[in-house]
Amino acid sequence: PVAIPNDEPSDMSSCCQYVVSRNGIVLPWQQIHQQYRGVDVDDDDNCDRSNQLVNDNYNNNNIDNDSKPLDSNKLLQLLPRGAYTTCRTVKGGSHIYQFDYHVRRLANSAKSILLELQSASSSSSSSVGGRGKEVQDDSNEDKDSEATLLATSSNHPIQHDRTLSTFEINQLHITNVAWEHNMALKCIRNTLREFRICYGLRLQNEEGGCDDEDEKAEFKITLLATWEKKGPPNDIKSHTTYESVLYCHVGLLKQKKVSTTTASLTREPPHTRVLIHGHGRENALAKDSKWVLDREKLIKPSTTEDNRREDDEGGTQKEASQQPFEEIILINDNGELLEGTQTNFYVVSGGQNQQQPSSVITANEGILYGSVRDSVLRACRHHNIPVKLRPPTLQDLKDASGVFISSTSRWVMPVHEVCLGDLMSFQNDDDGEEEESGESIEKKKKRDGKSYFYGNCETTEDIRRWVLEDVESRSTPI
Repeated sequence: PVAIPNDEPSDMSSCCQYVVSRNGIVLPWQQIHQQYRGVDVDDDDNCDRSNQLVNDNYNNNNIDNDSKPLDSNKLLQLLPRGAYTTCRTVKGGSHIYQFDYHVRRLANSAKSILLELQSASSSSSSSVGGRGKEVQDDSNEDKDSEATLLATSSNHPIQHDRTLSTFEINQLHITNVAWEHNMALKCIRNTLREFRICYGLRLQNEEGGCDDEDEKAEFKITLLATWEKKGPPNDIKSHTTYESVLYCHVGLLKQKKVSTTTASLTREPPHTRVLIHGHGRENALAKDSKWVLDREKLIKPSTTEDNRREDDEGGTQKEASQQPFEEIILINDNGELLEGTQTNFYVVSGGQNQQQPSSVITANEGILYGSVRDSVLRACRHHNIPVKLRPPTLQDLKDASGVFISSTSRWVMPVHEVCLGDLMSFQNDDDGEEEESGESIEKKKKRDGKSYFYGNCETTEDIRRWVLEDVESRSTPI
């Protein structure tokens, strides 16, 4: 059985307080629901099958109100597939951390997704062309149907009607960094302004002189770069050309675990657990909204017959699924650790009571380069901490003096327990023969499997402080 991550208070926004915009124009939630809720379902139509998936998504998420605001995860599962990024505000909602970094990644991800779809279409066309003469006699309608099938083959609920041509891709602006930059600022400003009006929040002044905690609120901002057909909203068949679209979703960012001030470093950190489970994403360099759905499969209990049988033999699936894991850590085929579903992952080697000086180990391939990871690597370079850009191994976990994860909402978060999960199959038979007593033994046998435990790590705390200091110089005024 797979345990889901913790409730993630550091990543979640206040309940039902969300605003969304499209190319800078704030949209009523009723319009989102009406436009993307599936209607007429016909098994012979690829697009309508996609609509059926949308209906199922509404049912699975208990969305029964046509005007109910949606959190960013649910929204990304309803909107057309595209490139997305999640950034955050700092300094009382007046600045965006690593804004330029997010914009560049958004444009590059959009280009990668478009080329990936185009490549898949070309490969399929080549294989179809070799079947025989009858293929050449197919009508254009059949070819369009094939393209539609390619575009809807992903498990993302809403797919584009067909793969774009090279000419159409070149007409889109979502791969252009300058366009993304200007449109993103416009979207964020308008959406944040509407959020403050809707929910009665005021912008913190430059002197930081507001006493109300709500007025010091920070925001979680999700941007989705995609493409949609032009034309009347209710007349899909008349749409013939495509336009670049940037959706912006804003919600409050709770900060129960990690503060943006260095004063928070004096507080005792919580016991943070992570679970090693699942393999890395298909195209890690592109932040594809398809990943939001793929991620859900990793963090939710399976409903297969095998797992139901395990429930009968070794406890209920529900009980197992409620273990408070902060994050799921993904591995590659060699059992090396890549990244979390929403974070980057690091192992600290040496330092403290060990003979060698401190160094940091983190994967450089098969991962998404996070904005906070960029700050972590910069801080390590500035303070002469060696960084080994390779995926950490099981042996690295055994020898580690510390482990931490990073994301835009967690900043740098120390990890105190790593549950091996899927990594258990990569262990040697004699790995568990060591004694379980004595202060020098860091690993313990647990009833639900093996875990490695870590105390406070001075190097992790130093990096955490340096990253928070880096926020000041890496923030863009809104």
